[in-house]
Amino acid sequence: MKKAALMGFLFLAIAAGLAQTQITVPGNASGYFGNPAEKIVPLVPAIAVAGPGTITVTYISGTVNLGGDGILTGPNGIPYNMGGAQLPLQEAKGVTGGQVNNFGALMGAFIPQSRTSCKSFSAIDGTKHAVHIGIRPVDLFFVGESKTINVTEAGTLFLGINDEGVVDNSGEFVVEVSGP
Repeated sequence: MKKAALMGFLFLAIAAGLAQTQITVPGNASGYFGNPAEKIVPLVPAIAVAGPGTITVTYISGTVNLGGDGILTGPNGIPYNMGGAQLPLQEAKGVTGGQVNNFGALMGAFIPQSRTSCKSFSAIDGTKHAVHIGIRPVDLFFVGESKTINVTEAGTLFLGINDEGVVDNSGEFVVEVSGP
């Protein structure tokens, strides 16, 4: 019975045109967001979709070491006092420093095809003059262990790490991404 139910689900997923893939997000992929940003490591393209639908991101495995202090985190991040530094998700909200609850968390940005198809597009912070067309801080959002994103147009979901000082980070998150 379970096998028949699984086969039915797989048939429906294929019939519905769902794409599904595993993505590895390196522990230093912050997209050059946050302040001070030390290293340019683009966000990872997770899935490109042709139009309206729902994208789902689900954490599978992995941890990220947030630098020389041996601070390990999972996809939800950890509480941490940032002092005067600004994490990418803080930059998205226009705040700096202090106590955060998602240091090192998995984050995302859905970017419309009209922007990603530009010849000079790069999956880094487009406000720091390192690239002509990039991702804006306001495009960033928390993903954590799982996230469902409803999209209204064609575009690409990018994933990264909520950390501004990634030069000594290591590890990775492995996630499953599905969409229309």
